[in-house]
Amino acid sequence: MGKSYFGIFKMEFKGELQYRAKALSGIVTQIFWGLLQIYLYTAFMDSGSVDGFTLSQMSTYIWLGQAFFAMRYIVMGKKIGKTIMNGDVCYKFVRPLNVYNQWFCEGLGQKIASTLLRFSPIIIIAVFLPANFNLTAPVSWQAFLLFLVALALGFLMSETISMFAVYLTFKTLSDKGSIGIVASISNLLAGVVIPLPILPQGVQDVLNYLPFRFISDLPFRLYIGNTSITDGLIFLAIGFAWLIGLIIISKLLIGSSLKKAEIQGG
Repeated sequence: MGKSYFGIFKMEFKGELQYRAKALSGIVTQIFWGLLQIYLYTAFMDSGSVDGFTLSQMSTYIWLGQAFFAMRYIVMGKKIGKTIMNGDVCYKFVRPLNVYNQWFCEGLGQKIASTLLRFSPIIIIAVFLPANFNLTAPVSWQAFLLFLVALALGFLMSETISMFAVYLTFKTLSDKGSIGIVASISNLLAGVVIPLPILPQGVQDVLNYLPFRFISDLPFRLYIGNTSITDGLIFLAIGFAWLIGLIIISKLLIGSSLKKAEIQGG
C-alpha cells in the first residue's frame, strides 16, 4: 500500500519537473518581488531594526520565503477541483486506496518538485547581493539543522491546510473560491504578506501559536537566529501536534464529504 502512495507521489513529482518554463518565470517574478519587499520594509525599518529584527535578518527572511515559495503556497492538486466539481471523484472509489492520502501525496509531489526547480537560482543570486539586501548564512549549524526539520514540517503543514480547501470545494463546488479563501488567510497569518517579526508583539503572541506560522515563519526565524534553539524545539513540538490534529480533522471532513458524494452517485 505504501508503495502505491509513493508511486502517486513519484508520478506527480516527475510531471511537475516538466514545467521548466513555468519555473523560470516564477524565479524571475520571485526575485523581483523579493527585492520589492526588501526595499519596502527597509524604508519601514528606518531605525535599522524592529524589536531586534535587523535589516540583514529581514532580507534573509524574505529571500528564504521567495526560495521556498512553492513550498508554502496554498494550492490544490491540478486535477482535484475539476474532479470534485464534475463528479469524477466517484471513480476514485474504484481504486483500493484512501482518497485523502492519494490527494495528499499528489500535492506533496507537485510542491516539492516545483520548489526544487526554483530555490537554487534564487538562493545563488540572493547570496551575492549587497550587504543588508543579501541572503546570509545561518547563525549556527544547530539552527540550520532545526531549520531543516522546521522546513519539513512546513511542507507537510502547507499541504494539510491545502486539504481544507479541498473540503470547501465539496461544500461550495468552487475550487477557485475555496483555495482563494484558504490561501488568503494562510498567507496573511503565516508571514507571507508581512514578516511576522515586524508585527506588534501582542499580535505575534497570538500568531506564534497558530498553525499557519509553521509553514514558513518558524523555519526562517530559526535560520536567522530570531528564535532561540530552546524556543524552536518547543515550537516544533507544538507544530507537530497541530499537524497531527489538522490531518485528523481534515481527513474526517473530507471522508464525510466523500461518503455523501458516493451516496449521491448511486
